[in-house]
Amino acid sequence: MARSFLLLDFPERLRGWQKILPYALLLSITFTLYSASLYFQFVWDDVAYVTKNYRIQGLDWVHVRAFWTGTYLGHYAPVQHSLLALLYSLFGIDPFGYHLAQLVLHGACVCLVYILLRKLESARIALLACLLFVVHPANVETVAWVSENKSTLAFFFFLLSFFCFIRMRERERWIDGVLAGLFLVLSVLAKINTVVAPAVFFLYDYKQGSSLKNWRWRSLLPFFAISGLFVLIHLRVAHGSVQSMDSEYYGGLAVHLMNLPLLLSFYLQMIVFPYSLSAWEMFPAQEHLTWLVVLGWAGLFALAGVLVRSNRRTQFWGLWIFVFLLPVLQIVPFPIWVADRYLYIPAIGGFVLIGTWFFRAWESVRRAWLRWALGFAMAAAILLLAWRTERQVPVWTNDLTLWTATTQTCMMSAYCHMNLSLALLQDGQRERGIREMLRASELRQGPRVLERLGDVFTQAAHDYRQAVIAYNMALQQTGPSPISAVYGKLARAHYLAGDLEEAKRVIETGKTVNPNDPDLWIADGFVKWKEGDWDEARLSFRRSLGIARRTSNTAAFFTEFLGRPGEVGKMLSDLRQ
Repeated sequence: MARSFLLLDFPERLRGWQKILPYALLLSITFTLYSASLYFQFVWDDVAYVTKNYRIQGLDWVHVRAFWTGTYLGHYAPVQHSLLALLYSLFGIDPFGYHLAQLVLHGACVCLVYILLRKLESARIALLACLLFVVHPANVETVAWVSENKSTLAFFFFLLSFFCFIRMRERERWIDGVLAGLFLVLSVLAKINTVVAPAVFFLYDYKQGSSLKNWRWRSLLPFFAISGLFVLIHLRVAHGSVQSMDSEYYGGLAVHLMNLPLLLSFYLQMIVFPYSLSAWEMFPAQEHLTWLVVLGWAGLFALAGVLVRSNRRTQFWGLWIFVFLLPVLQIVPFPIWVADRYLYIPAIGGFVLIGTWFFRAWESVRRAWLRWALGFAMAAAILLLAWRTERQVPVWTNDLTLWTATTQTCMMSAYCHMNLSLALLQDGQRERGIREMLRASELRQGPRVLERLGDVFTQAAHDYRQAVIAYNMALQQTGPSPISAVYGKLARAHYLAGDLEEAKRVIETGKTVNPNDPDLWIADGFVKWKEGDWDEARLSFRRSLGIARRTSNTAAFFTEFLGRPGEVGKMLSDLRQ
């Protein structure tokens, strides 16, 4: 029977220059869906990664050494920081350049995915899988959020590594193996999630028909050695020690293992039916053995049984999903249990399987109208996903749009209300912002929430007595390892309330906890200035600028901390005399 389904078949009939058409189609859809993100503001962690990350605000040896030899926010990701430093040198704190770089990176990943899938699958399956990848709404969080350039960077370098590995197997050239290893290192230095790449290389050999008997697996040992090294580095950076990691297991290791199949099922349903999109997903973790846990493990074993009976190609793509989800299945504890962005790489396996089953079903029917029906059903699914993506992209316009939409799905989360409060205050909605922060403190009086509550009382309500209470409660909640930044803020509250002696006491205590907190030295400088000791005030301010590596716009730096532009101006005028 002559083929009647032409749209997704066209890559197999392209010749010469026509082979660029699939890339043009994929990139056109990508930039159409995400072009609006170029004009978005910084949101959520972007402030920490860009505007307040003094490590990236220079390309000199001091800054480069800082992010290549140190950690930031519990991660060692110097490749991501290198990109941010380059973008900062070009665009400063203009979000446009960062969003442009993120969109270009995502577009490059789309092209590389198509190139790889063309080597692994038929052209039509490769195109359909890439179309699903481009329009899938779970990717919005990754593409529209500047902080997630670590994911696009890691995926980009992984794809290059995998491509070089395939060439190594095809051509038996050692240089391809070296390049595969180099790109793997760059990938895990952007984000640790791709540390599972050697397992994918092993699965590729299995898919191609290799067995352990031919000793081909020995060439994988260097890749596993690279991954093992970076796993140890990551565990050391993120958790410090085994005892520290044990203490971070919510409910203990048993609870995490019980919930593993439920976490996996969440991501599997998100690939097929991405309905619960949110920047902050609420996952109902099971703390005891329940029928849901038993059902989850039964389903996991049934799925494993189906994979065992499947052909090697199906096994490869099924295990691709599982392997890339391993770092986020709570085997190693992490505060965020589930997130849309964690699907960015694993979902590729699901899209290939969907494409394979679709064309298998299409080939099995003989009636033309059934083929047309299947074709229209797939086209409708792609259009529906693209529509959902187009609706989801504007959510990431700014912090207010993000947390207004997000809080609707996490009404009982203190974290969501806290972030909505900060967004409202930034937008000038003072009363609503204070109410949301009070709501957050009602839901959970954790140290971070109490710290933010103190910030709101200080900067928005100007109620310094309540700010002191909130900051002291935050310090009491943290126990033997207090949040060092709270001391500088507590000293600020005492200073603004006119209690210089109490401010001095807090500063001295804070210096014993963390003498490298710039806020402490700013507060110390204002206290010394107020007391008339201008020489000591200059030394304290200089030390704060040195710690923060701030060399310009010092007035804005001090005003951001104190919140009184007039007083900052008078201080600078006095100290310049």
